[in-house]
Amino acid sequence: MKAKADPPRDRLSMIKRLNSFILSKILGIRLRPTGAVILGGFAGLSLTASVLPTVISFLGATDDFSARLDLAGFAVYAFLVWAVGGWAAQRGTSAQAGAVILGLVGLVSAAIFTGLAYGAELELILLCAAAGLAYGSIGGMLIAIALGENDHATPG
Repeated sequence: MKAKADPPRDRLSMIKRLNSFILSKILGIRLRPTGAVILGGFAGLSLTASVLPTVISFLGATDDFSARLDLAGFAVYAFLVWAVGGWAAQRGTSAQAGAVILGLVGLVSAAIFTGLAYGAELELILLCAAAGLAYGSIGGMLIAIALGENDHATPG
């Protein structure tokens, strides 16, 4: 004798409700601010691992590799500060506001990190701050244009 059993209807309805709940939670995640935080954080990491060491080696203070080692301790702080800056740039009202916000984050963080790592060498601090300003301005503009939630984020 073969018995055939159908799954109870309550179980199917429970699975459907669970799937609906999971899907609503996934869709409820605010992806634009999350993306801006991630992009901003990795831009800060890139500042300490690539941009500043290139400027420092160009000025002849040390080579790229040594500059990366000198700035390695600031990578976590750069990630955190730039993540907040990326979020703020995304929340800005325009691409210009995003450029100003992340540009200022770049200027200040590059100046502080360079000053802490290499002392009070004014030329080195100023040029690294200028590189941070340029890098942050471009990044902030891109984040505001690509991830901005309002219609004013596009240039023009």
